[in-house]
Amino acid sequence: MPFKEIKNKVKILFAEDVPVHNIMAKEILRKEGLNFDFLLVDEKEAFRKALTEFKPDLVITDYMMPDFTGMEALLLSLAVNPDIPVIILTGSISEEVAVECMRSGATNYVIKENLVRLPFAVKEALQKKIALMEQRKAILALQESESRLQTITRSAGDAIIMIDNDGLISFWNPAAEKILGYNEEEAAGKNLHELIAPPEYQKDFHAHFDIFRHSGEGNAIGRILELEAIRKNGDRIHVSLNLSAVKIKELWHAVGIVSDITERKKFAEELLSAKIRAEASDRLKTAFINNISHEVRTPLNGILGFSELISQPGLPDQERSQYSSLIKKSSNRLLRTITSYMDISMIVSGTMQIQNKPFDLKESMHDLLDQFRPACQAKGLDLLLKVPVQELPIIVNSDAELLVKIISHLIDNAVKFTPVGVISFGYTMKPQGLEFFVKDTGIGISKELQPRIFEHFIQEETSFTRNYDGSVLGLSIAKGLVESLGGKIWVKSQIGSGSEFHFTLPHNETEAMMPGRVKKEKVEIITKEPVILVAEDDEPNYILIDILLKKEGITVIHATNGKEAVELCRKHPEISLVLMDMKMPELNGMDATYEIKSFRKDLPVIAITAYAMSGYERQEVGSGCDDYIAKPISKEKLLALLRKYF
Repeated sequence: MPFKEIKNKVKILFAEDVPVHNIMAKEILRKEGLNFDFLLVDEKEAFRKALTEFKPDLVITDYMMPDFTGMEALLLSLAVNPDIPVIILTGSISEEVAVECMRSGATNYVIKENLVRLPFAVKEALQKKIALMEQRKAILALQESESRLQTITRSAGDAIIMIDNDGLISFWNPAAEKILGYNEEEAAGKNLHELIAPPEYQKDFHAHFDIFRHSGEGNAIGRILELEAIRKNGDRIHVSLNLSAVKIKELWHAVGIVSDITERKKFAEELLSAKIRAEASDRLKTAFINNISHEVRTPLNGILGFSELISQPGLPDQERSQYSSLIKKSSNRLLRTITSYMDISMIVSGTMQIQNKPFDLKESMHDLLDQFRPACQAKGLDLLLKVPVQELPIIVNSDAELLVKIISHLIDNAVKFTPVGVISFGYTMKPQGLEFFVKDTGIGISKELQPRIFEHFIQEETSFTRNYDGSVLGLSIAKGLVESLGGKIWVKSQIGSGSEFHFTLPHNETEAMMPGRVKKEKVEIITKEPVILVAEDDEPNYILIDILLKKEGITVIHATNGKEAVELCRKHPEISLVLMDMKMPELNGMDATYEIKSFRKDLPVIAITAYAMSGYERQEVGSGCDDYIAKPISKEKLLALLRKYF
């Protein structure tokens, strides 16, 4: 427990005008084991009266109250009892106000949003008060008896050090040895400042020590200073110094109480760092929301607008075809945007699933060439694929889907930022693995920006990319996926001279990259007239699939839920394939597939999934489905999938 060292019941005076805040403060102190009595006031006169009548051991005051402020409470407390610890408890406080409070004598301050710090602040304040009382007793005992001084100082938790009129160490307690590393024999008779003070303090010491020797006065006497000291091992530590002047045999000596506050300073720095990170997180959230709003509403505006126009009667075929093309273009952009947000969320949360299996690398690269050639031709760009000259296929044991997605984002980025010229992509074979590249002759990236281009929403903070659309997540997704696959990614670029993106993929020498052909999975070929059961509860989705299938001469049976799909498969042995939506009422697609496979093991079941994120679709295939297709369903993808079975 934080307060196990504090045995006596503590009296705390609370100055707070919001009762719930006081309740929370008391509750967290009791929860941490502090035994205390309290008095709550919210007016200045009541506070002044409580200081003299209640006689608190500690004051915890809100900074801003209707009748008076935390600064007034602090000054009133110190006027009545200079030794009473005062903790400022506030909802918000500027650094300037905090510094002023500490300079005026506040022991600490705690932000209400970080109330968990209150027990530590209270413990520190009470311990300081106890330590101060012990220190004063020690100084009085020093004047009365040297032996009594030894007993007290050797049990003190803080270092107690005395220097004589020449600045030489005359007393060095065990705590000083613990904090500074020198034992009593090593320290005795040494010049204190030469022993432990950093060089930057030496000039100030020599300038003021002669004044102290003759008058007992100095800029550090009677004050609590936070300084740095050098331990015996050379480490620098932060210390708090409470220095007093003592006259012995007509000569002035100095007694210092030294506390190691290194951890406290570190904690304060961590708090400041956390504050900076929180502010940065708020800015990122704002950028995220703004980006989502723009990137979703923009294509959605095109979809809704041209959908309304295309339905107008008497529309010329040329305009109808143009509107249809624009609807499709906007839909594809919206789908890419949503997919990017899903991908980045899985990367950030660490839930991206990797499915490694052998695949033909050259085949995947040529598919990418075919995929991006139309977009490059539309901008007048040349798209080149550069791979090692080798007749046999290159078989890679990795996640083909994620690899294609990485290269797709890099090529898409190159197309976006290359007005004219050439885009090339490919790979080279290195001893440590495969190294992929995407090069362009585009606008380039400044050296100052290069270390940050893989961050999320970096476009929000830069001007040269602001005229280009996109979710600005492509490069951060590519980086996340590369690292998920065990590789690393980097960029080489100059403004006006294009960019080169490189990334590596590790491989297992025995299986990851070897000549040969991927063994094709055996697929049952159905030669009879196909009858397909479509299990889909959403009417527009079913109508779309029904139209696409019937135009191909396929008989369609409809089930509106998973339970009905199971019953229809029992009643209709002529069903040769099932298109199974994964999310349906009564019985979901996974459970329905499991039941169907229990009595028709060889019946192909294709999952229809709206969870188009890496990992989810594999879960559906793993649950018993033979394949999957993601929504939104296109005619080309659906028919290409069915050709595997018919």
